[in-house]
Amino acid sequence: MKSKYIYVFALMLAPLFGAAQMGNPFTLTGKVSDYKRAVDQTIYLKFKQNGKEIKDSTKLINGTYTFKGRISYPAIAVIQLKVADSVEKYYAVTRMLKDYVHEFYIDKGKLSANAVQKLNSTIVKGSKADADRQELKAKLDPYYATNTKMYKEEGAHAYKNKDSLGIANYTKKRSKIDSQIDSVKKTYLFNHPQSGTALNMLREYTQLILEPSEIEPLFKQFLPEIKASNEGQAYAKRMEIAKVTALGATATDFILKDRNGKEVSLVSLKGKLVLLDFWGSWCFPCRQTHPHLRKLYAEYKDRGLEILGVANEHGKPEDNYKKWTVALDQDQMSWINVLNEQVEKGKLSVTEKYNVSAYPTKILIDKNGIIIRKFVGSGEGNAKALDDLIAQILSKS
Repeated sequence: MKSKYIYVFALMLAPLFGAAQMGNPFTLTGKVSDYKRAVDQTIYLKFKQNGKEIKDSTKLINGTYTFKGRISYPAIAVIQLKVADSVEKYYAVTRMLKDYVHEFYIDKGKLSANAVQKLNSTIVKGSKADADRQELKAKLDPYYATNTKMYKEEGAHAYKNKDSLGIANYTKKRSKIDSQIDSVKKTYLFNHPQSGTALNMLREYTQLILEPSEIEPLFKQFLPEIKASNEGQAYAKRMEIAKVTALGATATDFILKDRNGKEVSLVSLKGKLVLLDFWGSWCFPCRQTHPHLRKLYAEYKDRGLEILGVANEHGKPEDNYKKWTVALDQDQMSWINVLNEQVEKGKLSVTEKYNVSAYPTKILIDKNGIIIRKFVGSGEGNAKALDDLIAQILSKS
């Protein structure tokens, strides 16, 4: 009797499972004013679902078109007129914004897309995800306008005349505006976890640093269909890997060789405040931080600070050693330095174990081997924060 009920229950759920696998239906109906430029009166629709590219096309009838299909979760999509090869080449050479293309978020339900001028002026309605995109864009546009105006009035002139002081002043002002842009994006993301745009925004926000204690509670609030997508599952996997080197985690040990071929392990430095510095001879921003590290090391090495540089070189193994050691001498790096080595297929390198995706990355580890802070980039803010933290920790010693 029990198996009968299970069988009946399974039959009841079968249509739901099938619908979930096929996704939800959508209809996109649009109108294009400059449709006459479209070759063969053709317009394309492209988007991805679970790693697979979906591409469709249809004919314009007096500038109107309709696409129908199914979608499992909101995704970035593109509508694009089929234009002449000469037009494609012109935009490729000039790198101008393609006015025959429009990017938006496709979503379930009935969507309208109307362009009163060129196709890139299209306004999409009916897509909740794209409504969120448009709302955020409205918040960001004033900042982007300020950046554009500031470049025309200050930046362009400074760069043209190679005015180092002018460039520095412009860069400082630009950085302030960029920080405000990042703040607006972050606030929107954390206030809209159920948005169809959330995963793409999250990937941008955590491009350099993913701190699970901050991100996991947010990710749990995402739409179920987004979490279940290939992209969502890949992000969840990345988050699990990040937990290994999260703040408060025990730093993963590793053994690499210094310039003399001597093996150095991270665990051998236990009892010291250790700053891991992931860098490379090719990385100009990394090497810009080395004068600061020289000053830090001179001030605190006798008070318990040790710096362990991990160089990641690009090229042939036989060439990497020379590039690395030349940089060591040029930058007068007197602290411990090792060279990251290529690993066997299927194994993780040190940089992968520490989830290093940008250079320079610095990780501060306390005397008990616990990760207490990460720094990505070569900005002055990071340098000051590092100074303050080291001073605070070692002043208690």
